[in-house]
Amino acid sequence: MMVVNVTFLILAFLWGAFLGLFYFGGLWLTLKTVFSKHRPQHWLAASFFARVAVALAGFWVLLRMDPVSFFCTLAGFFLVRIVLTRAIGHKNRGSRHAAHA
Repeated sequence: MMVVNVTFLILAFLWGAFLGLFYFGGLWLTLKTVFSKHRPQHWLAASFFARVAVALAGFWVLLRMDPVSFFCTLAGFFLVRIVLTRAIGHKNRGSRHAAHA
């Protein structure tokens, strides 16, 4: 029988939230500033590879430990995505988006 350590699962969830904040917050900052750069395609590529490398490394650490903690990490990661999308979407709604018919 497998013993589940709730504290470890909460820490895994928070780790996923941190990874999500890094990944999606970095994406938001990149898209906000990339068009003022000299070569935006280089900034987009560098940001993408850095964000993916950090996120995959963070997931890999917990995947090697325990599959249950990995899924808690994924839950934290995607919860941050949902929260940031709604928070930033409401803040920016109507600023640059065309009205939907």
